[in-house]
Amino acid sequence: MGWYPPDGKACKREIDSFLEGWALPPDLPKEVWGGVVPHAGWYFSGKLAARVFHTLKSMKKPEVVVLFGGHLGPGDLPRMMVEDIFETPFGDIETHHDLQRALSARLEMNREAPTGVDNTVEVQLAMVKYLFPDSKLLAVRAPFSSKAVALGEEVASVSIEKGISVFAVGSTDLTHYGPNYGFVKKGPGPGSVEWVKKENDRGFIDLALKMEAGGLLAHALHNDSACSAGAVAAAATTCKALGSQKGTLLDYYTSYDIMPDDSFVGYAGIVY
Repeated sequence: MGWYPPDGKACKREIDSFLEGWALPPDLPKEVWGGVVPHAGWYFSGKLAARVFHTLKSMKKPEVVVLFGGHLGPGDLPRMMVEDIFETPFGDIETHHDLQRALSARLEMNREAPTGVDNTVEVQLAMVKYLFPDSKLLAVRAPFSSKAVALGEEVASVSIEKGISVFAVGSTDLTHYGPNYGFVKKGPGPGSVEWVKKENDRGFIDLALKMEAGGLLAHALHNDSACSAGAVAAAATTCKALGSQKGTLLDYYTSYDIMPDDSFVGYAGIVY
């Protein structure tokens, strides 16, 4: 099973099915600046990602979608994706080189060679192209540390200074629970699913909704509640600097709800 279907027609059918019957939440603010999407692959988490991106698209069309990936540790620097273009089943997405150069000049960063894109970024690309066909992309992986906050601050600062309209989106899955992941704090069975949903994931989500970047990083560190907390910290920081005051949770579920198993993962879709 791939991250998403291999051709444009199949991708379109799947995205359209994710959005069928979907209505925008009535309590959305008048302006949005980004959000949080999961990255487990479309079979499991595509519905949430599509609804976040669709909600953002319904509000405005940005010049750049800034996609914060993750899967980095506390000791890592941010990793800039250096590709000129990203191929998708819907055509190529161009990198916004002006924003890329300005950000690289302000922060110490690693440049990630174009030999393969981490799935925190890869799984979002087709949806970005389909729903934002005229937008360019800046893809950068955020570390699991305060460097993610600095990254988010600089993205906001550069975009404001240069008058570039952006959406900042962080890509993370939540608690990875079960023997496959070596995390069985509450043992096996339905009780562990309830604990993940109502306590472990909920704690991280509440901090993400409050846009408390330091708090959500600490929660993930001490509770194993997100695999790419730096991506959320960066996105929340950018959006807060641009004017967002809180997040709206569009939906939440786990892979257990789709395919019950002793090992499962949590997913949340948030709009800032």
